Amino acid sequence: MTTRLRQARRALILLAMCHALLASTGSAAELDSFLTNVQQTYEKAQALTADFVQVATLTSINREQISGGKVYIQKPHAIRWEYTRPEAQTILYANDTLRVYTPKRRQILQSTLSAEDRKNVALLFLAGLGTLQEVFTATALPSPEQHLQRIRLLPRSQQASFTELHIAVSRHNYFIQELIIHDYIGNRTAIRLSALQTHPNLPVDTFTLVAPPGTEVLTQPDLTGRR
Repeated sequence: MTTRLRQARRALILLAMCHALLASTGSAAELDSFLTNVQQTYEKAQALTADFVQVATLTSINREQISGGKVYIQKPHAIRWEYTRPEAQTILYANDTLRVYTPKRRQILQSTLSAEDRKNVALLFLAGLGTLQEVFTATALPSPEQHLQRIRLLPRSQQASFTELHIAVSRHNYFIQELIIHDYIGNRTAIRLSALQTHPNLPVDTFTLVAPPGTEVLTQPDLTGRR
């Protein structure tokens, strides 16, 4: 799988979690209460923007890849994941279509995501379908930071593109601050969010992908990164 496709998968997972995060504080009752607060917080947010830093650890070659940029989310069904460093790249999901645009290559990879694809990359919640408990099992993790609740999420589907997610959620406002993704070959991707803001709406052209003439468009059968 290419780096671009890995980034697309990680972006989709992150942005889906931004709409419906699970948290746990101990007992089942506390878990349900915290979950309700988190989901209500994100349900009230019609649009979100945040800065991000992504650190991908490739265990097979003992190498770190650091990237960053800004993410834009508009409910329902619109995501823009804008990488500005180390090089420009846009990952856009809108109208059931995922596009990965790399200006340096003058190339767009695109694929249509089915309902099953969305479930396997956690986009089910972005679509406003189902509940988090239907897709994950959750366990509270120790947290050295008193203001954060850390949680391990295990996907119920065997077709999911990751083995587990570790998330850190603010106890004060119920927004995510960190997401760590573990894949099937031992790689680890940590994504940290900052400067998160909510908005009534974002400009419509935020979710329009404009590429210069001559850009190659390749249609791929699957950009989800599944096994």
